[in-house]
Amino acid sequence: MPALVTASDLVKRYGDVKALRGLSVEVGRGIWGLVGPNGAGKTTFIKLVLGLLRPDGGELRAFGLDCWRDSMEVRRRVGVLHERPSYPGKMEVGRYLELVARMYGVPDPGRAAAGALGEVGLSEHAGRKISSLSAGMLKRLGLAQAMVHRPELVILDEPTANLDVIGRMEFLHRVEEMRKEGKSFLISSHVLSEVQSVCDHVAVIYGGRVLESGSLGEVMAEASGGVWLLEASDPGRLARALVEAGYEASAEGRVVRVASRDPTRLALDAASACLREGLELTSMRPELPSLEETFRRLISREVPGPDRD
Repeated sequence: MPALVTASDLVKRYGDVKALRGLSVEVGRGIWGLVGPNGAGKTTFIKLVLGLLRPDGGELRAFGLDCWRDSMEVRRRVGVLHERPSYPGKMEVGRYLELVARMYGVPDPGRAAAGALGEVGLSEHAGRKISSLSAGMLKRLGLAQAMVHRPELVILDEPTANLDVIGRMEFLHRVEEMRKEGKSFLISSHVLSEVQSVCDHVAVIYGGRVLESGSLGEVMAEASGGVWLLEASDPGRLARALVEAGYEASAEGRVVRVASRDPTRLALDAASACLREGLELTSMRPELPSLEETFRRLISREVPGPDRD
């Protein structure tokens, strides 16, 4: 399946500051997380996708279209919730969303607005003034606005900023439910635990470049540090056999924890040990760190010196 957004060696400068330094990534369907610290280039990348900024180098395409030359068509097919949206506070929620639908040329804007409000759980608040909504409701209104014209991709820039714990959970739950209906999202965030809870793919951005991208499991496995977890019928005996074979291994509960940079060789040696010992080897998998630990390890490769953070 072709990528929704493709960037190749993308460069963007603000005067003497190079915000993007040859960024390359492919964003496909599903829920993608664009993660990195503030100032990493996440918002700049989003603005380039939307055609709000012109790249200084490289190529950026969405749905096969050039994001700068074909920006109006790209924006027609994308929904977006910016980090700091503003709304006409005196307008009623339903009326506002209907006007947004009209701007996109939706055939039945009233019905589209009602449907979008239903998806985010705001149907009963359609007659309220926007200024009377809570912070969590405003975020859900922003999500409804991004969805009202049925876009192919929805971009959410720091969508849970300024929300309490319950508001964050409710918002992310809405996104997960929409994912089950086949909708695709690109979520830019520096709250890595939230990204890990909802995204199935991730691109780690730092210093204007993508360090790693792919499925969440693949990216975390890449940063696993070469530690593997083996399950066997007798973990203690397998651990001792692997130590005798020259590995750093230990039995920890039901698994054997082994350090190895050569998983193919480890698998062969573990299978041979099990045959000799009369054991059953049931699984072998990388020890996956949290996304936060993954990000820290990836960054540590980029920043030299003992005081890197």
